Amino acid sequence: MSQVKKPKFWRSLAERDNTEDFRERAQREFFVKADEGPTVPGRRRFLQLMGASLALSGCFPEDRLLPASKRPEGTIPGRPEFFATTMELGGVGVGLIARSYEGRPIKIEGNPAHTTSVGGTSVFHQASVLEMYDPDRSKGVARFAGGKRESSTWAEFDSGFLKAWATGDGAAVLAEGSSSPTLADLKRRLIEKAPQLKWYDYQTVNWDNEREGAKLAFGRALRSELKLALADVVVTLDCDLLSGHPSAPAYARDFAGRRTPEAGNLNRLYTIESAFSSTGGAADHRLPLRSELIKAAVAYLDAVVSPQVNATGTPQPSPQAAFLGDATAKRFLDTVAKDLVAHRGSSIVVAGSGQPPEVHALVHRLNGILGNVGKTLILREEVEQERATYAEQIAQLTAAMNAGQVKSLLILGGNPAYNAPSDLQFGAALAKVQQAAHASLYEDETSQLCHWHVPLAHWLESFGDARAWDGTVSLAQPLIAPLYGGRSAIELIATALGEKEPPLALIQRTHGERIAGEALWRRAIHDGIIEGTELEVVPLVALKELNVPLAGRELGGIAATDELELTIAPDSKLYDGRYSNLGWLQEHPDTISKLTWDNAVWVGPSTAAALGVTDGDVVTLSAGGQSVDIPVLIIPGQAKGSVRVHLGYGRSAAGQIGGSKAHGVAPVGVDTYQLRTTKLLSFGAGASLKKTGKFAKLATTQDKHSIDDLGANYIQERIPVLVREGTVAEFKKDPAFAKHRVHHPPLLSLWKPPTSYEGHRWGMSIDLNKCLGCGACAISCQAENNIPVVGKERVLFGREMSWLRIDRYFKGDPESPAIASQPISCQQCENAPCEQVCPVGATVHSSEGLNDMTYNRCIGTRYCANNCPYKVRRFNYFNYHMDMKEKANQVKGMVFNPEVTVRFRGVMEKCTYCVQRIQAVKIEAKNHRRKLEDGEIRSACEEACSTGAIVFGDLNDTQSQVRKLQDLPRAYALLGQLNVRPRTLYLAKVTNPHPDLEQKEGAEPAHHG
Repeated sequence: MSQVKKPKFWRSLAERDNTEDFRERAQREFFVKADEGPTVPGRRRFLQLMGASLALSGCFPEDRLLPASKRPEGTIPGRPEFFATTMELGGVGVGLIARSYEGRPIKIEGNPAHTTSVGGTSVFHQASVLEMYDPDRSKGVARFAGGKRESSTWAEFDSGFLKAWATGDGAAVLAEGSSSPTLADLKRRLIEKAPQLKWYDYQTVNWDNEREGAKLAFGRALRSELKLALADVVVTLDCDLLSGHPSAPAYARDFAGRRTPEAGNLNRLYTIESAFSSTGGAADHRLPLRSELIKAAVAYLDAVVSPQVNATGTPQPSPQAAFLGDATAKRFLDTVAKDLVAHRGSSIVVAGSGQPPEVHALVHRLNGILGNVGKTLILREEVEQERATYAEQIAQLTAAMNAGQVKSLLILGGNPAYNAPSDLQFGAALAKVQQAAHASLYEDETSQLCHWHVPLAHWLESFGDARAWDGTVSLAQPLIAPLYGGRSAIELIATALGEKEPPLALIQRTHGERIAGEALWRRAIHDGIIEGTELEVVPLVALKELNVPLAGRELGGIAATDELELTIAPDSKLYDGRYSNLGWLQEHPDTISKLTWDNAVWVGPSTAAALGVTDGDVVTLSAGGQSVDIPVLIIPGQAKGSVRVHLGYGRSAAGQIGGSKAHGVAPVGVDTYQLRTTKLLSFGAGASLKKTGKFAKLATTQDKHSIDDLGANYIQERIPVLVREGTVAEFKKDPAFAKHRVHHPPLLSLWKPPTSYEGHRWGMSIDLNKCLGCGACAISCQAENNIPVVGKERVLFGREMSWLRIDRYFKGDPESPAIASQPISCQQCENAPCEQVCPVGATVHSSEGLNDMTYNRCIGTRYCANNCPYKVRRFNYFNYHMDMKEKANQVKGMVFNPEVTVRFRGVMEKCTYCVQRIQAVKIEAKNHRRKLEDGEIRSACEEACSTGAIVFGDLNDTQSQVRKLQDLPRAYALLGQLNVRPRTLYLAKVTNPHPDLEQKEGAEPAHHG
């Protein structure tokens, strides 16, 4: 085999290093078993099944179709309605818009009027509607006694537990941390009525370290609100600011607003982190650094910056850290300090939630001396000034249970038996409580250890309220009656108090002063927010004198392979594990690893080489006296000497998707909460990793379509053409640099293309400079278009069904690479190769230039998929909705969009540019005898995107945003040299490197297509 030089762009380390396993896979044009199922029946069995099928086809139940005798007021059959509501996650409310079809909520979008959402969403928001229709949700009150489960009623629970709990000694509450003003008011009333009652809160994912850091810096709890739109320089320290922050949709939108090179005011992002994040992928410069060394890095920045800005107070002494002996790390930090000083008042430094309070205090000092406070950083007064941290509260409750001080416990939401720090042994302590009740969406691990379980109402089923990150009170309203008779936390506490008012009245009582009168109340419900309720802005506050000592490992004095650092983080898809039973999220590829249906320990290339491990090796990972067996996944850019695990997997009572011991369903992934202790909540030293000799298959989606040596080499030549990027200097020199990356002869066609399209000509623009690869667009597409989940085995065969995939490419040194993310869906080609080979005309061009699918014509030859150069067509090898024939699963059908056909076995499918949305708006405009307005039609992916990277519209409208974007010199067609004339164009990525750190790589060679 000929030697292939190291590629500049690469999809995985296996591809970059041209490993034997990769070469073996590349020799196969198709996946193993791509054309057949896991098992192939013999002829005799086949005839038996055919005979039985013919007999059963004549058996069908007698159905009755009965029309509604009275139509609900204001409802038009077949026409969706939209309602503003709020989803609370991690104690922060995000304003959303729910789309409902005839009383059935089916789709979630961002609320443009909400300060945390500003119209964007995350994968959690998009998938939450699937959670409501999950057939594994709790369906009623249950009582557990003697290891047996008995069905019960709300009346029995109210009289048998709740009444005695609210008045008895030794009563306690464990609630998920909530920002609901109404719940806070009920809590106050409950404690006034029962002073002996103890109330505890616990959130696995929280920002307590930032809160405690503010106390160190200012003497009181303050919340930082970032104004990224005003920041020229942004520095993130172990912080996934653009995807992992509670206000990520708003922050991502503000950040992306400064990434338009045509505007001439690009910001610059520096990221220092131990493991790759979406924010790190968007950074202009990224430094992989162990989390424990972040404190020394911030202290160094303080020591360098303070003298240059004549800061008051005592700066931190410059640490003599071993890692600063690395010329790369020192040059990086010196450049960051230089850039911060040059942009005083227009810069931001922010630390992640996992960093200790001391780091957050130092960050506050840096922002203070740089003059950022009051400009790019707003400080707001926290509502609760004196509360203990969530980690302290769960430890206090566990100690009280072990001491016999808690006789009756009501757990509102959460799953502490699964996600509490493992050294607390919460489950064992819970067994010592005489009466315990758990209110939750599922009968989960905690429910099974309690005496009572009651179903919680989903946030789409109940009234509620919560505060946004800036404190704005956001309102939630029910779009459907509780499917299984659940109650909200507000209803449960109100019942315990003996209050008869419904939740709506309780919320009105709480906010009566702000929204007195019917008109104001209706406006608040309509908008989803109560104006003027933001947290109080704190004027400039004097910083306290800080003394943050550094010692030991914080100075980086221990070799990387002697003692590993373990970092623990919530999963980008499953969060803290609460979404384990949602197939959309399990099958969604991780932003960085592209791993589905599993978790793994992330190990950097050099650390993996030193430890002798490779992808799929099952290792015993030990830390803090705890250990788990988990497969290895080598991730470029992982800091040396640091390994990363994600939470949320290994559930034993999640459901039929995420794992259920009761139903014989194996857990998905490994429970890494066993490694998380009170001393190791986010990161810590002393971890070890040892091979077990076992191997696990990991279902990743990136290394697909690698075909023999010739194909692999051609792909490598093509990648710089697929992902076109340059620097600001290159862009200023030649704004059309992206178009010059490909030289080809004149493009000729056998077919006569249409000279014009009457009416509309739909197209899309995708800005690679704004895409974070977060995946909200992909989940939104899945929800909108009824795309099925196929499972891990099918993903391993290459049969995933997602219409929109996000390709991820690494670039540069595997120890410290850059990342490029590129969303790919059907390009709606004018000269569509798929149309030319379909023998039955199942895929044809519409009068508006769309590459349409006629499912009833498709006979499944798959010629179109073979002929598609973008590999975006999906084939239904099976009927993936067969499970809905079971009565228990029929509720899943309620999530389907009635405007989109549910496909069946043997049919090809792909992106349609959301043609159903196009038609709906066209009909609406026709009924009102008006023209379509630009931006009126938004595809599902466009509407979900927080950064505005995706823009859809009419190319015939010369004033439309999509037309203006496609006319930019930066726009280019993917594989345009093939003359397929795609309707989707990409805008090349333009980075803004600092001259002191810019790597001189020379101009990209032109590709001769």
